[in-house]
Amino acid sequence: MEDNDKHTTAIPSGIAAAASYFFPFIGGLVMLALEKKDRFVRFDAAQSIVFWVAVFVLFPLSYIPLIKYLYAIAFLISWIFLMYQAWMGREFEIPYLGAIARKQVFGDEDGPVVEKEPMPEPGPLPEAETEARGDEDEGPGE
Repeated sequence: MEDNDKHTTAIPSGIAAAASYFFPFIGGLVMLALEKKDRFVRFDAAQSIVFWVAVFVLFPLSYIPLIKYLYAIAFLISWIFLMYQAWMGREFEIPYLGAIARKQVFGDEDGPVVEKEPMPEPGPLPEAETEARGDEDEGPGE
């Protein structure tokens, strides 16, 4: 059984998230407006809006003869895949677009945590690498 405390609607998370992809723009906007607590539905609703914006921005490519078929196939596969992932309750983040959606809905603090290690200071080459290169005794022009 699902925990109803994390929902503001009576719609199960998977169905609400899939519906946000199914109806272009409207589904995402409605789910984003109605659902205030469920982070999964809110993320998928925002990502669906960004996805549909990208689809319509790239639509002029469909006028190029060969690209028309590739665009249609890529769009259809992506759309079905996103609805299926949402329906199954899996949070799939579209590269680049998902990060934009996450930042818009949750702000900077809830984005994916990426820890960066400091770059090591450049130093002298270890002895083994210097010998392998054979440049320790040679000067310029020798």
